[in-house]
Amino acid sequence: MYPNYRISVEIILLHEGKILLTKRAPHCKVAPNVWNVPAGKIKYDEIPVQGLYREAKEEINLDVELLEELSVRNLKSKSGDEDIYRVVFTYLVKPKDGDISSLKLNDEHSELAWITKEDLNNPKYETLHDDIRNILLTKVFK
Repeated sequence: MYPNYRISVEIILLHEGKILLTKRAPHCKVAPNVWNVPAGKIKYDEIPVQGLYREAKEEINLDVELLEELSVRNLKSKSGDEDIYRVVFTYLVKPKDGDISSLKLNDEHSELAWITKEDLNNPKYETLHDDIRNILLTKVFK
């Protein structure tokens, strides 16, 4: 009934009072040119928190420290013409030892931005999913 069902993680990286947003590259099948937080699918042999650490390394080349699980929610979306179904775990993290010197986007991303609460009003970030925007406003930028 749900052929494209996966468990995913979203990584809200907090550093010096700002949050990292990444823009999906134009060639990506899922959410091209969309601003988001680093995210990815969990592998079959992982639990979500293990996937969080792996995805942080793969997506932004950072080792991170878990601060808090912020949300677990169901998400229905589209990938091209196909419906996708996800259970999404959203984690608040910080760079391990406060070190972002190795930060580097993988090829799934074309841009990054460190944002404040006020930056969420910038039309540049209008593609940011409402769920993430709400989590940032209610649980991170209190």
